[in-house]
Amino acid sequence: MAMPEAHAHTHTAPETLGAKLLAGVVINLFIVAIQVVGGLLSNSLGLLSDAAHNMSDVVSLLLSYGANRIGKQPPTPQRTFAFRRAEVLVAFVNAGGLIAVAIFIAYEGIGRLLHPVEVGGIPVMLIAGLGMVANAGSAWMLRGHDDLNARSAFLHLMADAVTSLGVVVGGALVWAFHINAADSIVSIALAGWMVKEAWSILRESANILLEGAPDAIDFWEVTEAIMAEEGVLDVHELHVWAISSTEFALSAHIEVDDERLSDLAVVVRRVKQMLQSRFAIAHPTLEVECATGGCSQGLCAAPIARDGDRA
Repeated sequence: MAMPEAHAHTHTAPETLGAKLLAGVVINLFIVAIQVVGGLLSNSLGLLSDAAHNMSDVVSLLLSYGANRIGKQPPTPQRTFAFRRAEVLVAFVNAGGLIAVAIFIAYEGIGRLLHPVEVGGIPVMLIAGLGMVANAGSAWMLRGHDDLNARSAFLHLMADAVTSLGVVVGGALVWAFHINAADSIVSIALAGWMVKEAWSILRESANILLEGAPDAIDFWEVTEAIMAEEGVLDVHELHVWAISSTEFALSAHIEVDDERLSDLAVVVRRVKQMLQSRFAIAHPTLEVECATGGCSQGLCAAPIARDGDRA
């Protein structure tokens, strides 16, 4: 029999996150306008690339804000886990967009290397420096939030701050040594860094959307931990997945000896408490089966084999 949860679990996005995301939107729109004008006047690809990156931040921050608002909606009969996956979907889109912007920057940088143009060093340094400070300040506001949505927004802003720093360095090389290619080289190098940083969020969000087990949870460790609980003889039909980047769920069949109903309730409660405290699994669903009763009239799937057990 399935033992119901003793209480409902509710998780809401941080109350202050929405205001911080909107502040980031305003700051980035201001920086984009300055960088576009400065980039056109100084012929700086690095500055224009930074402006494009900042514009992608505006879009990503707006998406993150929307996901933050939607994520606060309560559960419904159609969406019993509410809209917690909205932040994962937005993180996936944001990471993909960041990679697309990086590829475009690298393409333009290679073109500039093949066909060099004169770059104004001092305006580039001043405007890029302003962008670096603004983006670092916006990222600082988002520090400390654990959900994937906030992390993807934080990454966008930090990537912009680092990109702007690179543009400042490129502008300094142009100004001091008249190395116009430095602007393009820095842009290409930073594009590679952006891809590297975005890939981890893209991979993690895709794993959640595909119902994969969270990276922080070892399937076999969970199995062994449940088996170690007093009163549990076996566990099968075990499934672990992430509802969002901060919420994990589990369902399993646990096999016990024939006991009184009150004793079974104690076993289930003990297993759930262990899953919560040890693995941060807040949504466990456990079906209890007696050792002599078989597995739900033989409806269980074949057990999952360890890598070393496969033929």
